[in-house]
Amino acid sequence: MCVLDAIRALTCYNAVIGSGKISSLRTQSGRYMNSTYFRPALVVIVGILGFLIAVAFNTTTRLDEARPQRASDLVGVVQDMERQRGELQDRLADLRNQISGLEHAAADDSGIRDTFTNELEQAQALAGLSAIRGPGVEVVLADGSEVAQGGNPNDYLIHDTDVAAVVNALVAAGAEAVDVNEERVVATTPIRCAGTTILVNSVRLGSPYTIRAIGDSAELENALLSDPQASLLFTTYKSQYGLQVSISKLDELEVAPYRGSLRPQYAAPVEGDGG
Repeated sequence: MCVLDAIRALTCYNAVIGSGKISSLRTQSGRYMNSTYFRPALVVIVGILGFLIAVAFNTTTRLDEARPQRASDLVGVVQDMERQRGELQDRLADLRNQISGLEHAAADDSGIRDTFTNELEQAQALAGLSAIRGPGVEVVLADGSEVAQGGNPNDYLIHDTDVAAVVNALVAAGAEAVDVNEERVVATTPIRCAGTTILVNSVRLGSPYTIRAIGDSAELENALLSDPQASLLFTTYKSQYGLQVSISKLDELEVAPYRGSLRPQYAAPVEGDGG
């Protein structure tokens, strides 16, 4: 007798018991059989179900026990990689300083130090490789302090799109240099979400986000308040969700240098003067 027949018979058996008729049961073929005929099948079915439930419970318990350890291991790996990246960035900065010193020494030997130094400094500033200072604006973006009852918590957070909107508005308004929490924004800088943090140059940053930009402070401020996306942070979102945002015009501020690698993976310089 197959399991399906046993289940059907068990259903029929229970129905008959409920009606008080337990002397005999009708099968699908029309024959009658005694109720004791189904007891072995019932025992087998219950045993199989019990075994499956035990296996499922045991598997779930092992997974629950393994998840915290696996999460802890992943956190350790991420922290170790971030530490290594910091060490490499410091090493890269030292090497750049050494190269700069050698370039200046070579310029001294050839008698073109002043011209070379000026051109080198301008190139480094444009590439974002040196810290620069000047007038500009400082924008602070921070999460809301309290979520309203029934509100969506995501509405009370600063997202990567918010930071990108501010940076884009500043660059479009003519900002000569921009950084986010001392991470210099260059041509290849990605700004994207990573859980509850934001990645800028693949570095995890958390709220509050301080964005500094060098340029005409009045024009930069006006650009932020008139930009269709960035302006919402300082008007609608600030009043509706309690985002802690501000714009400060400063006579002088400093923008940090870019600490990552600028080595292109696919691009290559064109030989010749391009003429």
